[in-house]
Amino acid sequence: MTKADFVSIFRRVVFMLLVVAGGAVYAASPAAASKQNTDWRIRIKSAAVVNGPRVTLGDIAEFYGDLPQQTKADLAGVELWNAPSRNRKPVRVNRNKLRVILQHYLGDLVRNCIIPSTLTMQSGGKVMSQEQLQRAVVKVLTPQAEAIDGDHKFRNFNLPPHLFFKDSMDSLRVHIPRALRPGANSFKMEVVSVDGRVLRQLAGSVFMDLWKPVPCPVRPINRKELVTPDLITWKSKNMAQLGNQVWDGKGGPWRVKIPVGTGQPIMRSSIEPAPVIARGDKVTLVFRSKHLKLTVPVESLEDGGVGQDVTVRNLQSKRKVVATVVNAQTVQVK
Repeated sequence: MTKADFVSIFRRVVFMLLVVAGGAVYAASPAAASKQNTDWRIRIKSAAVVNGPRVTLGDIAEFYGDLPQQTKADLAGVELWNAPSRNRKPVRVNRNKLRVILQHYLGDLVRNCIIPSTLTMQSGGKVMSQEQLQRAVVKVLTPQAEAIDGDHKFRNFNLPPHLFFKDSMDSLRVHIPRALRPGANSFKMEVVSVDGRVLRQLAGSVFMDLWKPVPCPVRPINRKELVTPDLITWKSKNMAQLGNQVWDGKGGPWRVKIPVGTGQPIMRSSIEPAPVIARGDKVTLVFRSKHLKLTVPVESLEDGGVGQDVTVRNLQSKRKVVATVVNAQTVQVK
């Protein structure tokens, strides 16, 4: 494009901007035009694909606001520089260089441009923005998240700012190596050719919050106090912060071994089976073998729940042994 051609295009663009600004034509400078109408912006992309021999403003920009379609078309057609060579790595242009080029073609109207720190370009193929990559990941992970009991939310995505594909027919495949869980999750992204070949692999991660009801005390529960239904309410808590150690409210009877405050989630580590045998109880010790069964009266020297081991003392020999609690009347050794 010759200098005369550029001047002609530029004047036409300024003319259209002036029409938008006030509905009349003014013989004014580009600076005056930008002051007349500021209800529009040109956002320069951080990553773009060029399909022609020259980079145009339309290749690297998006137009927003009060601009007629013809004006947008005129601006989009402005040629800036030669396109990068095909089948080469993407080319980067920093903000300072971009500003100089745009200043040359747009004059003071560059004030209406939103310029990224870096523009990365590739000839041919296609590019996915970070927002598009995020949507692709969410689409894959959502069915797994919905299969988990609770309300989920994805955040803190670790993704590249953009992803270039050398061929427009290439696609993105997202794979999570293990079952989705609350907290941090890693995944893989693969660039796949139309014939199914994996051309490139990238790693990413995402954090998943998962809120679900968990049992919490309505008042503080002290050590050795029984956990009864009247002491429990259910509150929604973020499992990403609690892990998988929260008590599910099942089983029992239970008692508290570590005090739990009002409204705090009851962890499995905070409770233990409620004792069915108390210290000082007189019970029967049963010894079983393949061919023999003996019973001896003993005294329990500690509290114990079903399945727990307790120390007992033979009432006759005074000998101490460790036995497993069977029920409120019986302990057993093998």
